[in-house]
Amino acid sequence: MDRKGIGILVIAFGLMLAWPALVTKLYPPKPQPPGATNSLTQVPKGSNAVVVPGATNLPVVPPAAALNPAGPPAQLLSAMPGKTVVLENDQVRATFTSQGGGLKMVELKEYPAVVGCRNRSQAQSTALATLNDPSFSPAFVQFAAPGFGMDQEFAITSAGGVVRAQKDFPGGLRIIKEYRIASNYVFKVNIRYENTGTQPVALPGGELVIGTASSQDRHETAEWLGAHWFNGSSAEHVNMSYFANRFLGCVPGTPRTEFVGGASNVVWGAVHNRFFAMIAIPDRPADQIIIRDFPLPKPSAKERESDGRLNPDPRAYQAALIFTSSALAPGQSQEKSFSLYAGPKEYFTLSRMRLGLEAVMDFSGFTGFFAKGLLLCLNALHQFIPSYGWAIIALTVIIKAVFWPLTAISTRSMKRMQAIQPELQAIREKYKNEPAKLQEKTMECMKRNKVNPAAGCLPLLIQFPVFIGFFFMLRTAIELRGATFLWVCNLAEPDTLFTIPGLGWVPFLGIVGVGLPFNLLPLLMGCTSLWMAHLTPVSPQMDPAQQKIMKYMPVFFVVFLYNYSSGLTLYWTAQNLLSVLQTKLTRMNDAKANGKASPPSPPQRKKA
Repeated sequence: MDRKGIGILVIAFGLMLAWPALVTKLYPPKPQPPGATNSLTQVPKGSNAVVVPGATNLPVVPPAAALNPAGPPAQLLSAMPGKTVVLENDQVRATFTSQGGGLKMVELKEYPAVVGCRNRSQAQSTALATLNDPSFSPAFVQFAAPGFGMDQEFAITSAGGVVRAQKDFPGGLRIIKEYRIASNYVFKVNIRYENTGTQPVALPGGELVIGTASSQDRHETAEWLGAHWFNGSSAEHVNMSYFANRFLGCVPGTPRTEFVGGASNVVWGAVHNRFFAMIAIPDRPADQIIIRDFPLPKPSAKERESDGRLNPDPRAYQAALIFTSSALAPGQSQEKSFSLYAGPKEYFTLSRMRLGLEAVMDFSGFTGFFAKGLLLCLNALHQFIPSYGWAIIALTVIIKAVFWPLTAISTRSMKRMQAIQPELQAIREKYKNEPAKLQEKTMECMKRNKVNPAAGCLPLLIQFPVFIGFFFMLRTAIELRGATFLWVCNLAEPDTLFTIPGLGWVPFLGIVGVGLPFNLLPLLMGCTSLWMAHLTPVSPQMDPAQQKIMKYMPVFFVVFLYNYSSGLTLYWTAQNLLSVLQTKLTRMNDAKANGKASPPSPPQRKKA
């Protein structure tokens, strides 16, 4: 590939990365009309809430922007006292706490907390994946609201598959929270406010916590965490890049600690880690959503010394829906109802629930289109191929077959370019002082020899979005979590066979305090990439420096993907092997075609 082709690839890659932000800037989503009702749940009948004009001077909870606490509570929720009750079915085990009458955490029975070769023993695999743990507040509790928050002890009971938390406040306000499990990781939550007194009472507004996103594995960084909110037409994703506030992703800026969005159009809000999410859908859109970045306790120096893979700066993202404060007249009541999804980020499960819940998969923009399509194809193949590893290989074969004609054209074009290089060199020498004439004669030469200069890079440009889609799809696909393939025990993690002690100092590859993991698939990927690079003709127009870059590019990708998902390196390795096969077949077919086209040699006379 020449210098122009490399430039085109770089520009195309930059445009693909910037495309989602550019579209949002040019075509901002239209906000949903205030007060519109969500289609997933309906407003309860008989709700007779009123706002009493005479109650405007009663103490109410201030909006989130006015609260702005300096930092998270002093303790994690798990370290705080309180009575708990459990509600469970075959999929989930939910623990509720008397502290604020909220949902403390959700355990997912079908998913272990950590998957890997080291977790094959029964003792290591008993811990379950959890949501809202660790956290600083239960879900469905007013955050930073003195007199209404988790500092209030609710009477909590469980009967008939329903958890009920009740609290009577001074002045006659009674709050009743009821939780029940529906199906498919969905909870039904109902919060009822009653005025049992003789005077108007203020209702708590401000922040009602959805949940907290934190990593299941202490080795994962905050790049896997995030929060979403949906305005009825599009979803916005808030993650580490927003809070880091770096210019162009690398230049340090002033870090942010919170995000506030929405204008009476928050249809749902969510927090998520790499594979799991909590999504709260109110019966009517919330006024706003607030997302906060909280630091979690850091590993000790001794822990980091023994395991350099530990995340030195663990974070947690807490999201809460903001509701306007109001008041109730004596004898009146008001209800807020929610549907809460607490489970895996599984596309089919989320897409069937409407309201765009699948947006938490973060398959947005140009690359997201390919990521979603590839995931659907992968799951379709898995219906016939039990192993996800073989399904990845089968999908790679299908993709290669689709692009086979384009790749063949590219290979032939580069070979023709090499063949006419002496003629092009002569033209450059003859017209080196006449740029216009040089360009004209060069194009005439290429046209005469049927060489298309764009044919070499066009197939790469077309295939590049597919690779990026594979990259984003495989890194968060819950289907690969725990999936095995040959020696690989978890396609969502590196295929570490063993660790070489004493080599933890190796940059980018080693793990301080542990050693150098021996990951076979990235090494196979590197070898097949070098093999493919050796077979691919080098463009004669490329200068020596660019030739060296292209030659050692496979080494760069090995370093970049060495400790990444083995599902991705499996795809790349299979892709390289198929490319090698195609190159060899193309050469064989061209050789046969040239042999048939050449005139037969004249018959030799027999000697007398």
